[in-house]
Amino acid sequence: MALVVIAAVSLFDTFLIIHFSEVICSTEQNPIGRWLLSVGDGSIGIFVRFKLAGTLVVLSALCAMWLCRSRLVFPVTTSVASYQVGLFMYLTTA
Repeated sequence: MALVVIAAVSLFDTFLIIHFSEVICSTEQNPIGRWLLSVGDGSIGIFVRFKLAGTLVVLSALCAMWLCRSRLVFPVTTSVASYQVGLFMYLTTA
């Protein structure tokens, strides 16, 4: 369930980036996101690709931890999911 929350919030954030692409350069608060937007000359293509690739890396790492039966999988997964819930709350109230 936590993986679904992580993926869903990431996709919602990506949707907002695409939906507000005209103003994303002036509203993006993440310094890495701003840098990626400047590298792409204001285009969201590079930013969205890196964001989705990062989400896939995180989800893959969490699945690999689960398959290896790591004792850290629960605390790491719930921490990332908690952060995503906080991000979702921030995105929907801002």
